[in-house]
Amino acid sequence: MAISSEPRTTETTFLWNGMAITARPGDTVAAALWRAGITTIARSRKLHRPLGWGGAYTTGVLARVDGRPNVRLDQITVQNGLKAEAQNVWPSARFDLLRLAQLLPSKAVYGGFEHGAWMPKSGLAYRLAERVMANLAGVAAPADAAFAPHALPGQRVNVDCLVIGGGPSGIAEANRRKELGESVALVTRGDKLARFARSMGEPVEPLHEGIRLFEGMELFGAYRGGAIMVGAPHDHRKAAVVFEPRSAVLATGRRSIPPLVKGNQLPGVMDAHSALQLAIVHGVAPGNRVAVVGTGAQDAVAARLAAVGVRVVHKGRTEDLIEIQGRSRVTAIRANKGIACDALIHAGPWRSDPSLGFQTSGEGLFQVEAHPLPQSMSVTGGAALPNEPIRARKNLHPDTLICPCMDVTAGELYCHIDEGETDPEVLKRLTSCGMGTCQGFPCWEHMLAMLASRIGVEPESFARPTHRPPRRAITVAQAAGLAGLVEPDR
Repeated sequence: MAISSEPRTTETTFLWNGMAITARPGDTVAAALWRAGITTIARSRKLHRPLGWGGAYTTGVLARVDGRPNVRLDQITVQNGLKAEAQNVWPSARFDLLRLAQLLPSKAVYGGFEHGAWMPKSGLAYRLAERVMANLAGVAAPADAAFAPHALPGQRVNVDCLVIGGGPSGIAEANRRKELGESVALVTRGDKLARFARSMGEPVEPLHEGIRLFEGMELFGAYRGGAIMVGAPHDHRKAAVVFEPRSAVLATGRRSIPPLVKGNQLPGVMDAHSALQLAIVHGVAPGNRVAVVGTGAQDAVAARLAAVGVRVVHKGRTEDLIEIQGRSRVTAIRANKGIACDALIHAGPWRSDPSLGFQTSGEGLFQVEAHPLPQSMSVTGGAALPNEPIRARKNLHPDTLICPCMDVTAGELYCHIDEGETDPEVLKRLTSCGMGTCQGFPCWEHMLAMLASRIGVEPESFARPTHRPPRRAITVAQAAGLAGLVEPDR
């Protein structure tokens, strides 16, 4: 799947499940694995379906790295001698008996293993069954005991304006605020500014040198109406940062939502952001035969991929997609006709992650609901555009995954919806939908769309389930370093 080459003398070696893998300078572990033809990185929680690097579902790239669990392989650069291992396997990744769970019917694990009718009620049988279920439903073993506990002293940053998002709109707004004489900080989860725009060949203005830049960091929490915002670097060796801005700007853009069809979690299904990073930054084709679907951007994304040597065999609209086929990875799609391919790139529908805005404005006693943003916070760029609708058929295939992290299918949700339960918050609690590492985005987008289609209303008529911090993972060491920087409410 490689579309570029470099001298072998520049290669680095690391271990994946005990197997030596070569990588090139700047490769993430996920990119190096993809170049080596390894597309299944993780397994879903209950039925252990194969998951890979897709951009939308973070669970697909979680693994154990040098004894640390739940590390995102698309955010960690390969180092010589690095040791990465698959999680949620037993007794080992090379001989994983838990994969046999894929033979179970989906209905057998509706609600989770712990609610199954198979569980003994007491005695030794119960204790043994509980141990088995813990292994079946587990995600990762704890970190190696050899790690010495310590805190990473956090940092406090006071600025006039905090810009969240390092795309063209975020850069432009940060520069504008700086020209007005404000002190400005910009936080971006990318290791470089405007990664998607640059991958698409768009011009990007330089960032004013007086702006404090925090790259490779993601804000995971907004507190006290946005007066306090906290972020943590992807690098676990670096400390978390508490921002206390007088004003904040959400320039987080929009992400492509996976198609709401059976097979949308298969390795080989990628959003446009991830596919372009893989092809243009790392020089690895997403597949040998690539299909691109979207809501208008598919032609531009396909042309950009083709320009760097990716073979595009199909371009079409997301709404025409019926099914994504394959067992361990994509082998074909069904649209107006069957199309053989080993990768599907989706470029729409585009929607903004509502989590930080919800955390800033959310209020409520029994259920938190979003309200208008405070005057100190504004939205710009793609994040300010309307969300594109998600097309959901009234009768989805029951095995369509709505939440791959927690193995929640359309069939499981239909069981509750058809019995009269239509409150998204209750559906979340009954099924655990959106309670995995993705923290409800894009899982709740899918849940609301399919719920609305099933009962014949608009998705906007429902209150969203509650978005709470942290919205992304933070290590215990980073969290411990925040002690004393933020006084608790009393």
